[in-house]
Amino acid sequence: MSSSYKVTISSISNLSSLQIIAINYVLLPLISLVMFLLIAFDANQDYSRTLLGTVITSAISSGIGVINTSFVYDQNIGIFDDVVSIRPNFGKYLLPKFVIASLVTTSEVLLLGSIGLIALNKYNLFSKLFAAIPLVVIISSLLGFFGSVLGIKRNNPYWLTNIISGSLFLLAGIIIPISEYPQWLRIIAEILPISNLLDWFNSAKVFDLNLEIVFIKCVIWFIICLFCYQQLIFKLKK
Repeated sequence: MSSSYKVTISSISNLSSLQIIAINYVLLPLISLVMFLLIAFDANQDYSRTLLGTVITSAISSGIGVINTSFVYDQNIGIFDDVVSIRPNFGKYLLPKFVIASLVTTSEVLLLGSIGLIALNKYNLFSKLFAAIPLVVIISSLLGFFGSVLGIKRNNPYWLTNIISGSLFLLAGIIIPISEYPQWLRIIAEILPISNLLDWFNSAKVFDLNLEIVFIKCVIWFIICLFCYQQLIFKLKK
């Protein structure tokens, strides 16, 4: 493992030991999943969308937390100021953050998603669950990077990522489709691609309009993140 990855891992408190990893990313999510499955077993309706939405938003939130914690650590010890002046290449500074967050996100989707689908006897959704993992990773990375960049040099660097993570379940339209939301809330929810990803799970097609919308929104979010990062670097160089 290269030194950049070791430094990045050491900057993330939730990854400081196997015990903490097991509690935060395995035990606690499993407890929430078991509580959900106990409710689903006593109902006649299809809970697959709710299951997948819960798993995906939880995994995205975990990835966001990893990226944000790493950025905050860099800011606290003054590394980010050096990054602004030195401008290290992507592979040495930003890539380790995204790779580590992606591993956390992927592991959570695979573990919780597999257990949930097996429990609900929804084996037909496994192929789409696996296919959706790269998209979930991309969404998590983009939102984590966006929230972290806008939190740099703020009194509370967690402010935006906390808002994003806390509102994911609502904005994903997991229980109620966002088409039934009030107009103002629907507009906010449409900004994120998560509801479109969940709609894709319900489609019989492998490629459909919802998947295209997810790709388009991810590209737009990438442009927004790039713009915000460049603006931050420009501002800090003054």
